[in-house]
Amino acid sequence: MNDPILMAVFAHPDDEAFGTGGTLARYAAEGCQVHLVTATRGEAGEISEPGLATNANLPYVREQELRCACDAYGIHPPRFLDYVDGQLTIVHQGQAVGKLVRLIRGFRPQVLLTFGPEGIYGHYDHIAVHRWATIAVGLAADASCFPDQLSGSCEPHQVSKLYYRSLSQKHVASMAEEGMAAVMMDGVPFPFVGRPEGEITTVIDVGDYARRKLQGMFCHATQVGEDWRSPEAVEETLTSDWFLSEHYVLARSEVGWLEGIERDLFRGLR
Repeated sequence: MNDPILMAVFAHPDDEAFGTGGTLARYAAEGCQVHLVTATRGEAGEISEPGLATNANLPYVREQELRCACDAYGIHPPRFLDYVDGQLTIVHQGQAVGKLVRLIRGFRPQVLLTFGPEGIYGHYDHIAVHRWATIAVGLAADASCFPDQLSGSCEPHQVSKLYYRSLSQKHVASMAEEGMAAVMMDGVPFPFVGRPEGEITTVIDVGDYARRKLQGMFCHATQVGEDWRSPEAVEETLTSDWFLSEHYVLARSEVGWLEGIERDLFRGLR
């Protein structure tokens, strides 16, 4: 396979950090072209340290944080869909899918990562992005869909493998023991959703890239507070099982299915 290309599609800056940051860093280090598409700039989120940003400049600050994280992972600069945080369920859905179809046809990835239908913890923006990306993968290969895009170098493209970022029930239990059972949204805890072990198809070992992953997380300073940066917290994080491997469900494959656990997103492609 020439020029292995990986594309990830998420909703907000830092969505990539905890569950896929190690994967992005690993495949970039292995010579893959890695592209990250983010729907919003996270401007509706809370600011973990008030001195780092204001509500007025938060979109700009979080864009710079994501650019910093991409540098840490060693991947291409992020591409933004330019939607407003918290409003993905009410934007024009066809236009959103069309934007992703154009990017898929432009980047031409063999592998695409995005959220699963549970959105990790039920965030409505995550679920919207899951739907957009899943639909766009199917339409990008169909020349009858968005034919106005098909000019110059923009041609239909078939993504070979579509993966959903997932958490195993074991990892969710481990995170709960470390005080991370849920994400607070609007004052309400939204619990992480774990999948049964039998549903996880793919486990990527990112132990060799854990420090890059952590560096990428630390770039998101307005979302990752000081507590994460203490020497004790860093050591605990870097030795936690949940941090050293990343889990996926293979949702669509043009190259067959493996019995047992996959250890490489590009299995069957190289």
